[in-house]
Amino acid sequence: MSNPEPFPRPSIPALDATLLWGREVIAPLLAVKAKLVVYVMAGGALAAGIALLIPNRYTSSATFIAQGSSSLNLPAALQGAALSLGLERGNDYSPKFYSDLVSSRPVLRSAVLTPYPIAVNDSATRDYIHIEGFDDEPPARALDHAIRHLAKRVSASADVRTNMITLSVSSRTPELSRAIAVRLLSALDSLNVGFRQSQSRGSREFYEARMEQTRRELDSAETAVRAFMQRNRVASSPALEFEQKRLEREAELKQSLYATVVQQFEQARLQEARNVPTLTILAEPFVPVKKSAPNRRFIVALGLLGGLVLLVAEVRIREAIRRVESPPGRPTA
Repeated sequence: MSNPEPFPRPSIPALDATLLWGREVIAPLLAVKAKLVVYVMAGGALAAGIALLIPNRYTSSATFIAQGSSSLNLPAALQGAALSLGLERGNDYSPKFYSDLVSSRPVLRSAVLTPYPIAVNDSATRDYIHIEGFDDEPPARALDHAIRHLAKRVSASADVRTNMITLSVSSRTPELSRAIAVRLLSALDSLNVGFRQSQSRGSREFYEARMEQTRRELDSAETAVRAFMQRNRVASSPALEFEQKRLEREAELKQSLYATVVQQFEQARLQEARNVPTLTILAEPFVPVKKSAPNRRFIVALGLLGGLVLLVAEVRIREAIRRVESPPGRPTA
């Protein structure tokens, strides 16, 4: 004989289930109203104390774009030949590169070691190490801690569609935030100029070697034309005319390539000696008028909620201990 199938349990609507769960949670709390007030107020007071201990933070931001490096501007007839010789080697850095470079150690180190005014219209200056209180440590460790501390308060994002980079700096005073942002932009520009000068130095050495090679090739091609014309003073046959024109075309091509290499060599020399800003500032760093952190109201709200959760956990634990000590069916004394 088969066992009869159990009757299906009636499903409880989600709203009713939620209300039932809320009643199970709230009912024990209402039984300890005094403790509820104590826990919630204690959590709020603790959170308020923590919020007051956290110093204000002010955020200054700036927007800039980086100028692209110049590349070859050749006629269409010479672009294929220039590519075959490796002349079109120009590459530029992406906006993401600059956004990551802002948080690099050389840029941050420059900002950390720069002295800043302690207050507005104050002649006294202190670097970031002394401002944040890392001067009690050994110099190397203090510098490392200051760089790590500043790295957490510096952020940069790049927009690949517009090539714009946004830099944000957070510190304890509005003036310090702006001053650090200005210093970061200056250090980034100096580092970028150094990169481009190094790249131009490599290009100059490359074009210099190519210039010597193409000059020898041009001399060889012109010598071949001269020797052919000396051997064949009267080119009467079609074969001799064809050979003469072929040698002349090759010499003309070598001449064009030589002129291109010389032009790019001179451009690389000028670019190597160039020391002008490569960043175009679209929005200068500003002095913030409102603090960006901390959100003290949110911290206090979390403290109130934490006290409530702690009380719920205590009530649940007490009920569980009571059920274990007095299981159903045990006669009470």
